[in-house]
Amino acid sequence: MNAYARIEDKFTIGDACWDWTAAKTAGGYGELTVDSQMTYAHRFVYELQVGPIPDGLEIDHLCRNKGCVRPDHLEPVTHQENGRRAATRRSHCNRNHPLVDGNLSIDNRGRRECLTCKRRRGREWARKRSTT
Repeated sequence: MNAYARIEDKFTIGDACWDWTAAKTAGGYGELTVDSQMTYAHRFVYELQVGPIPDGLEIDHLCRNKGCVRPDHLEPVTHQENGRRAATRRSHCNRNHPLVDGNLSIDNRGRRECLTCKRRRGREWARKRSTT
């Protein structure tokens, strides 16, 4: 069985993205097992359709859909570039709070963070500390 035949029923081809419908990580990335190793689906499809990912690079989802495996929505970039792109494109935090003035802070590493979530983490930390 060739590699494409093995995965062709694990994603749907839509008008835009090719959505991975099989197993996904907690973060929403498609995954499959290849040679007894977990592999990200977007990397597997990219290498199958385009070619090897150059050393030192990782795949950026240009469409911002972590479950997408469409090769022309994927681009090899450095880790720094992938992080920069993600930070500038995100309009909401992981808990869906808007990242706007008044709810946006820059941490000591230069990363954007949600103030609502930062305050919640602080309250949880204080609560745990007071019970010990």
